[in-house]
Amino acid sequence: MADIRTFISVPVPNTAGFAPLFRDLAGIRGVRTSPAAQMHITLKFLGDVPEESIPEVCSIVDDCTRGIRSSRITVRGIGAFPSMRSPRTVWAGVETDIPLEMISERIAGMLDTAGIPYDPKPFKPHITVARTEGRADLSRIFSNYRDAEFATFICSSVMVMKSELGPHGASHTVLGFSQLI
Repeated sequence: MADIRTFISVPVPNTAGFAPLFRDLAGIRGVRTSPAAQMHITLKFLGDVPEESIPEVCSIVDDCTRGIRSSRITVRGIGAFPSMRSPRTVWAGVETDIPLEMISERIAGMLDTAGIPYDPKPFKPHITVARTEGRADLSRIFSNYRDAEFATFICSSVMVMKSELGPHGASHTVLGFSQLI
């Protein structure tokens, strides 16, 4: 069986509010925006997972989200990794009452117990809106959208996703779905 590039995420169903930001970013050389239909909050990136382990990953996500209530998420403001002076990834901020960090930590603990490797980077709730190549000047973007509100939605699920890399970026497929209460 093959390995599947896998991550665990919260889907972002309401992306219309990103349109002005995407228009402004599209005019900047070396910036590639994220497809609106694929926007999500990554709880944990697993990387290549053996296909036979995917049902166990889905079960772990079910266990880690059991009893957690659906709640409002507001997407507001932008920033960049590693920094706004040297942006490689442009992100939108996430505000919520859902304990996303706790869910991410629970998932990590259960993946450890199951012996399933994952990216150990600490969880920082965000939505990737663009990636940059080279030294794109985004100072005007950061200034204009610092406090902008892009979306508000009800988070009602957590998904296990397959990510396939292609010449124009990644495409995502749902492998598993855990409903919040």
